[in-house]
Amino acid sequence: MGLFQRRKHIVPGLNTTSTADISFMLLIFFLVTTSMDVDKGLSRQLPPADHQRQEEQSDVNKDNLMTLTITPQNQLLVDDHPMEIQKLRGIVADFITRRGKQHLLSIKTDPNASYNTYFNMQNEIVAAYKSVRDQIAKRKFGHGYAFCSQEQKEAIRSICPQRITESYDYHRGGQAQ
Repeated sequence: MGLFQRRKHIVPGLNTTSTADISFMLLIFFLVTTSMDVDKGLSRQLPPADHQRQEEQSDVNKDNLMTLTITPQNQLLVDDHPMEIQKLRGIVADFITRRGKQHLLSIKTDPNASYNTYFNMQNEIVAAYKSVRDQIAKRKFGHGYAFCSQEQKEAIRSICPQRITESYDYHRGGQAQ
């Protein structure tokens, strides 16, 4: 027997079942707390596709046509005249009101223009339609468009239809900003 006696040390095993549980809870925590990028898009509902209907080309009176163009430098042109996007809502609302059902907005966007400019222009157009429809609802029904019944909204949409045409260049893409 020696003065220095060696003892065997037993290393206890690690319980790894709780490690998997903790990892799963951390994963859920980070998924819930992190913010996700919100996609930009237009909240528009397209009419249902009618494959039986033939598209007709019709002549449009130039007095009833407003051309909105976005240049590669992200400048907005209304009937070839420069305009700030902030003023577009009033100009479009006035045009829709004066021309009635016969109005037509023609949008031409250069593929090198930024999406941000395009979406800002679209937002102003939607706001102009909303403003005109709200005025019609107040005049006809005594309350705003948002408070109209479905039948009343359809009547207003027939008085003030959304008439927009867009020109596309499928061979080139735009810029995301």
